[in-house]
Amino acid sequence: MLYGSEEREKPGLTLLWESAAAFLCGLIFACTHLGSIVSPVPAAAGMCVSPVSSAAVLLGAITSGCITQTISEQAELIISLMLISCTRIILREYHSSRFVSIASCICVLIAGVVASFTENRGGAGILVSAMSGLLTGITSYFLYTVLSGIGSGRKIHLRSTAGCAAAVVYFILIAALSSFEISFINPGCVAGTAATLVASRRFRYTGGVICGSLAACGALLSGESEGLSLVFLPVTGMIAGYMADAGAFTSTAVFYLCSALAQLTVQSGSDAYTALGNLFLGCIISLFMSNICLDKWIVTEGTSVKHMMDNTAMNMQFMAETIGSVRADTERIAEVLSRPESGSTVCARVSEAVCAGCSSRSSCWESGSVAVQSGFVKLQRRAVAGDIRLPEELDKCGRKDELCISFKREQQLLERHRTSSIRKMENRSILFEQLSSAEYMLSSLGKNTAPRYSSQLTDSIERRLDRYGYAYESIAAYYNEKDRLVIEIYCTKKLSQSDTASICRILEEMLRISLEELEPVKTREWIRYRLSQNTAYRLRHYTAGLCANDGEVSGDTAVIYRDGTGSAYAVLSDGMGTGRAAAVESRMTAEMFRKLTSSGVSWEAAVRMINGLMFTKSDQETFATLDAVRFDLDSCQAEIIKSGAASTLIRHGEKVIRVCAPTFPVGTTANADIYSQTIRLSGGDMVVMMSDGVPESQYHFIKEMMVRDAEPSELAHEICQKSVIFSGGKCRDDVTVIVIVIEECQDEFTESH
Repeated sequence: MLYGSEEREKPGLTLLWESAAAFLCGLIFACTHLGSIVSPVPAAAGMCVSPVSSAAVLLGAITSGCITQTISEQAELIISLMLISCTRIILREYHSSRFVSIASCICVLIAGVVASFTENRGGAGILVSAMSGLLTGITSYFLYTVLSGIGSGRKIHLRSTAGCAAAVVYFILIAALSSFEISFINPGCVAGTAATLVASRRFRYTGGVICGSLAACGALLSGESEGLSLVFLPVTGMIAGYMADAGAFTSTAVFYLCSALAQLTVQSGSDAYTALGNLFLGCIISLFMSNICLDKWIVTEGTSVKHMMDNTAMNMQFMAETIGSVRADTERIAEVLSRPESGSTVCARVSEAVCAGCSSRSSCWESGSVAVQSGFVKLQRRAVAGDIRLPEELDKCGRKDELCISFKREQQLLERHRTSSIRKMENRSILFEQLSSAEYMLSSLGKNTAPRYSSQLTDSIERRLDRYGYAYESIAAYYNEKDRLVIEIYCTKKLSQSDTASICRILEEMLRISLEELEPVKTREWIRYRLSQNTAYRLRHYTAGLCANDGEVSGDTAVIYRDGTGSAYAVLSDGMGTGRAAAVESRMTAEMFRKLTSSGVSWEAAVRMINGLMFTKSDQETFATLDAVRFDLDSCQAEIIKSGAASTLIRHGEKVIRVCAPTFPVGTTANADIYSQTIRLSGGDMVVMMSDGVPESQYHFIKEMMVRDAEPSELAHEICQKSVIFSGGKCRDDVTVIVIVIEECQDEFTESH
């Protein structure tokens, strides 16, 4: 929306829409005024937009003058818009609220001075031009603040500078529109009435009073009759706010009746009928706007709520770092305390136990100490190997049997200590890995604890589902960090597939956007259904497979799902061996990964938790590979995650990339062995995921088919069939292939409507 270096990167359609909006602004507001001063809206808009849009504002003003045959009366405005357009072209890289305010004020002042000298208006004309320039500068400042926030994707916080700027812009627009009449219709009165009703339904009596007061003051600035038409708007807006819970139609009806009675007490004749007609049109427009969710652009919570959310996120991050610090300290202490005993320590204990009471100790350890020490070392080594024969250095020892028994006993104690240390070390590794998983989980949840909930949208959805008789326990509607709407419905009883499809259609019609049903997530007591607004990209995929033994269950599991945050996952797990036992391992791995990531846990924390559960769930050696790709469907970025999985082939443009990682499967060791790589993709790219049953000698053939842009179903089936040939005519392992194509998508709801 704003000018600057980004203008060169804007698509032509966006520039066309901006220019059209600027042209309409000049066409409509060129004939408006604020009292005795020309409306500052066209000049302010021309300074706040790009050079092309600024010229469109000028063209709209000239067109308006030609249509109304008031081109001479609008000479001052046209001159100021010409100066502003030249300023935008020459100083196009300068953009700040202070610059647009000062520049627009100077341009309007210069145009006013020129017009004053031309028309001989004297000092009074120059003073009026100065006031007009000052008002234009103020309008430019606040308009730029609002447009810059909208253009950069930021929201308008009502309790901030942006909220004040929006209120000033709203006041000036109502004042300008109120001076522009079409037959008996006053656009300012109609717009003020509609805005007050919408605000009263969303923000209750506070919104009704504030919007009504601003609209009434703006209309009064344009003229006495317009002001009388909206003089009771703050009071009736407050009443509509108190009646908001009764429904849009009821609150609007009460608002109109109160406004009509109030108008008939202060006006009569044609003025009263005109005011009632404008109020009626405003009420009708507000009913059509009842489904508009202002929470998408306006943030109403105060700084205390934001600070509370930020504090919660910080506490979770602090807890994660505390767990990490405790884990690191415990690992260092355990490393120091678990140092194994050396052979010299064993020899010293045996010498103390056997030789301490021997009468020949002094002669042995003084005259023949070197030989005795060498004999002790040899005997200790033989004890390790299970051989207790005395070495020749100890032939003269008088306590040979006692010495052998003592070495044997010490060696047994040492072996038991080593076995216990290994077991404790293994348990410590599992515990440390679980602590690390908890650390990652808290850290990932702490980063995602601030979705922007919409109470207005949540209430509207609850009323709509109650009207259609759908049972639920709780509903939450919010915008995630990518400004995409997400609706979560929590139930204790499972909804049928037809019910979820009907709910999706009902909410699509209500919100006028396309929604996608995501796979439900079930816990012991609850089932969460999630609907998400469509993303910029989507996946077209196909899965094919072969069993190693005909008639048996495949040991591979493939899952493709969306987590509701704008990411899609493709997961392929291969259990150890083939058949039903392998299928249990792979299904357990894939389903746990799906549930954890769909619940908000980061994929790394999910893999660590799954690894710990797989490693400790039984005494038998069981493991499964994990091959996952996380697709960011907004930025078209793919993150490849591998634990013991086969290679993944990716076609990006005309190039085919092979991603492989020499890692261990999930559940093999106490510490998860994870490999990840992030790759930037684009629409039309293809990803092929395969289990171990596809031999590497087949990869060249697969690459050729990917370059030929084969259909996903054709490619998946061809890989499965050729895997038998490349394996020597027999399928020795289960084969599963997932072929995914990334596609750009449009809003299907908008296209169909």
